[in-house]
Amino acid sequence: MAFYTKNSDFTLPSPKYVTLTSQSQELDRVAIEEFGLIGLVLMENAGRSIFTHALDFWPELKYPAKKIVILCGPGQNGGDGWVLSRLFSNLGHKVLSYLITSPGKEPRGDAGQNYLLAQKLGLSPKIIQDDSDPLPDFLASDLIIDAIFGTGLDRPLSGQPSRVLMAAAQYKAQNPKTSVLAVDLPSGLSSSDGSCGPEVLAANLTVSLGTYKIGLFLNNGPKLSGQVRLGDIGLCAQMFKERPPQGLLLDSALAKTFLPPRPPWGHKGVFGHAVVAGGAGGKTGALALAALGAQRSGCGLITAAHLDSAGDIFKTKLTGAMTLSLPDETDCLPGATAYQTLLSFMENCQALGLGPGLGLGPKPSIFVKQIVSSLNKPLVLDADALTNLASLVETQGASLEGPNQNKLLEVAPRVITPHPGEAGRLLGCTPAKVNENRYASAITLAQKFKAVAVLKGQYTIIAAPDGSFMINTSGNPILATGGTGDVLTGLLTGLLAQNLPAFQASGLAVYLHGLAGDLAASAQSPVGLTPDEIAGYLPKAWAELENQS
Repeated sequence: MAFYTKNSDFTLPSPKYVTLTSQSQELDRVAIEEFGLIGLVLMENAGRSIFTHALDFWPELKYPAKKIVILCGPGQNGGDGWVLSRLFSNLGHKVLSYLITSPGKEPRGDAGQNYLLAQKLGLSPKIIQDDSDPLPDFLASDLIIDAIFGTGLDRPLSGQPSRVLMAAAQYKAQNPKTSVLAVDLPSGLSSSDGSCGPEVLAANLTVSLGTYKIGLFLNNGPKLSGQVRLGDIGLCAQMFKERPPQGLLLDSALAKTFLPPRPPWGHKGVFGHAVVAGGAGGKTGALALAALGAQRSGCGLITAAHLDSAGDIFKTKLTGAMTLSLPDETDCLPGATAYQTLLSFMENCQALGLGPGLGLGPKPSIFVKQIVSSLNKPLVLDADALTNLASLVETQGASLEGPNQNKLLEVAPRVITPHPGEAGRLLGCTPAKVNENRYASAITLAQKFKAVAVLKGQYTIIAAPDGSFMINTSGNPILATGGTGDVLTGLLTGLLAQNLPAFQASGLAVYLHGLAGDLAASAQSPVGLTPDEIAGYLPKAWAELENQS
């Protein structure tokens, strides 16, 4: 796998891959054609894995007899549905199965064999192929299983699938106790970008088969997929090695592999010196929060580089970090020699986080340009640094890069951490356009700026210039408040100072930050906590990750 490791090699224990549509289909082809895995076996594995997840998610399904309505399409997704109809029937449930198709189109291949088996077992599937056919009997159903379409659908829903799913959605709205299970992904939801029409039936549980489909985490995917679990269909490590996906699900198991070493003989000089810079007038709190995040990173030394006129504020507020005064002017913005002071100080430090509360305008923009084009140490650009960077790209274009920029990028990793608004400014588009396909936006940012891009939001995406990416699973809306991003900047800068490669440091910082939010919401409240209070849960997040088995 071509993950963006730069100066470090690492192995992944049982990785959970995230794939685009074409990658998922190619893995299925490799399993069948190159490794000889029989399609019927894949389908049986899929059905049994979904069945196991359903019983775990809804324990009441272990005891008959519930009414289960299974909606099957004519393709492979429907084949998984026929396997489920057999398994749930064997458990003693009342199963009503339906073939949702168009006139003359019946299941073929492996799906056709399972369809015939369902008929031979007396399950009597009913066919819905035109408007004259009655809709499924949803009345008093306990579970509706959506197995109409999977990753192969490349067009909006229409005809009988649309008619049936809209009826199912209407019934579900009137009967909220009825549960919905989606096979692979809700029918009609794009597996590549999470787009869909209004007919898609929202699921309580989605079992994604073989790999996680990226569309489950983009656009409409999160609100329509419910809880997402991975179904084991029999793909093995050698098959993934033949066609390595570039995406990974960032969960606790993966994040734990990124933990930096903590030798027992270590001292503060061993664990790196991180610098965070910013804190213009009216925004001093942003730099203080970034310093707090760096303190929670395990970094040995932290310095907050602030504008000289705000020095008394930071000397009073910061107790665990040192301070560095940068020359400023009467408007409390970086002076002409501020970058020289910071670059000179960075000679004995390991990483810089630039942007929290830096200020906007021509002077900060020049300051950012000078740092980006001259610093040969790991650099995190966030907040005002990103806005100033966007203005530089817009007005100066390629001239942003200095003569040694390409060489610097090889030895000095860069990380940018935009929210959708900042990403839109960097890409020259609206935040809405960014959110239409957050994966594509993150990859474009990484490649355009030759940096690891951390696109913040629900399911934060960490993307590298080589196309590798991770989708984060921790975090909740408690983090949607001003200042939490500054804590993340400091945390990430502190991890880079400990010599972690940029891709891994970004993944670890994002996961820990989200986990701290989860722990804070669970222990106190999902609303009303301040960024520094959330940062107070970072030690617990570290402990939970370190103890993860």
